[in-house]
Amino acid sequence: MHFELSSFYKRDTTFDYDIGKNSLDVSTLRKGERIADENTLLYEVDKIDSYLKDYDVLPATFAPLVSLKFKNLFSHLLKEIQFVPTLIGDSSGSQDDSFFVLNILTSIPCMDKERSIYEIKQYGKSSIMKIKELYIIDGSLNGHSIVRMEEHKSYIIITEDFKNLCEQSNLKGFNFIEEGHSIYK
Repeated sequence: MHFELSSFYKRDTTFDYDIGKNSLDVSTLRKGERIADENTLLYEVDKIDSYLKDYDVLPATFAPLVSLKFKNLFSHLLKEIQFVPTLIGDSSGSQDDSFFVLNILTSIPCMDKERSIYEIKQYGKSSIMKIKELYIIDGSLNGHSIVRMEEHKSYIIITEDFKNLCEQSNLKGFNFIEEGHSIYK
């Protein structure tokens, strides 16, 4: 069984990659390329909440932000993931540097297009895939615990063992969407 990894937060907000202040091309976060170790990536949010550190994953643009607890738990997967330091700032000048970008280094074509339900929309010259029901090809992760799905790089696919370790460690802020789940049924 495979799962899509997603996150939730107490209120409706997103931690945004600060394109104007970061020199790193944001597309790097979806390509599976290792980022130079000296980079600290800047993120912004409308306000830094008092309960921010209660979460182990934050909803962020382009790549999730994860806690030190998550980093320590999965430090054995450094061939699959990289943890890049961040600095989160808000409009009042408050800052937090306790989270890391979860840079996933492996992108694999793993979507079972025969079983999945999806449509491709054309917007000018761009094609956008909308997945309504996702299934993963058995064995396609090739021994990896976490990957970006090549067909739609915003999807992070994990194994059941990865999910179980998150749950056993009581990590907060994660949603695990089981393959075959659909909000359209």
